[in-house]
This record gives sequence, structure tokens and C-alpha cells, in this order.
Amino acid sequence: MLKFVTGRTLSLLVASAAVLFAPMAFADDADDVMAVVQQWADTEADLTAQAQTIRADRVQVTGNGRQSDQAENLRVQIANHNARVKAAGGEPEMIVRIESPQVAVYGDTAVVSFVRLFNVIPYNSEPLPQNSAWFTLVLVKERGSWGIAHSHVSGINN
Repeated sequence: MLKFVTGRTLSLLVASAAVLFAPMAFADDADDVMAVVQQWADTEADLTAQAQTIRADRVQVTGNGRQSDQAENLRVQIANHNARVKAAGGEPEMIVRIESPQVAVYGDTAVVSFVRLFNVIPYNSEPLPQNSAWFTLVLVKERGSWGIAHSHVSGINN
């Protein structure tokens, strides 16, 4: 004879499944978040491509102040980059590395803290000294995709 599942039994089954599978969902989210952070780092030399990882409402805080207009920030970054390329006579090589990332996922929000190591090898010139900084990125998941909503940068005194 077939037994029917009671409401209480069904609730216990659903709760058990949630407990069992939730860590895997958060692990997948953490991997997805780090993929966006790595893409952001890898596209440092292509600011238009890098902007694809950044939300339009992103707020950026640096030692020089706070910027809340992502479109205007991107325009200024591209203009500065183009002026440096013109002055140097060619594109620099830029290498960004993410060290010791710590990822915390809170539903559709994630916080990533890490050290960013940044090397620039100017066109036709000697490499510049390595730059390092503490970074904290806040990412938001919307319509299934993660995007950088906030960034905070603090220099490291070496």
C-alpha cells in the first residue's frame, strides 16, 4: 500500500535538502564571484572590457576620494590611459595579480577582500616598481550575474 507524505514530513524533507545543498550553492557562488574578480584583474589593460564586470551604479573609494558616477569615471580612466600611451609611444604591459582572496557570500551579495599586486612595464621603458594595495569589492548578483557594485582601495605602506 502506498503511503502519502504528510505536510510535516514534506517540510522536513525540504529543510533537509536545503541544509545539504546550500553549501554547494554558496561554493558555486564563491567560484562565480572569484571568476568576475579575476576577469576584472585580467582586463586592466582594456578598460572597456573591464567595465563589463562593473555595475553602472558602482561606487569607488580610493585615497583620492569617492566616485559614484561610473560612466564618468570610465571616461576619465580611458582619457588618462590614452594620454599615457601617446606620451610613451605605445601600449604598456600591465599585469595584475590577486593575492590571498577572502570571499564571503550573503545571498545575492558578496564581499571579496584581497591584496592586488600591479606591475606596469611601459612601452620602450624600464618596468615601474610593483604597486600593491588592499582591495575590497562588493558584488551584487542580479538576473543571475555578478557585478562589482562597490570598490574600496587602500595603499599598502611597504
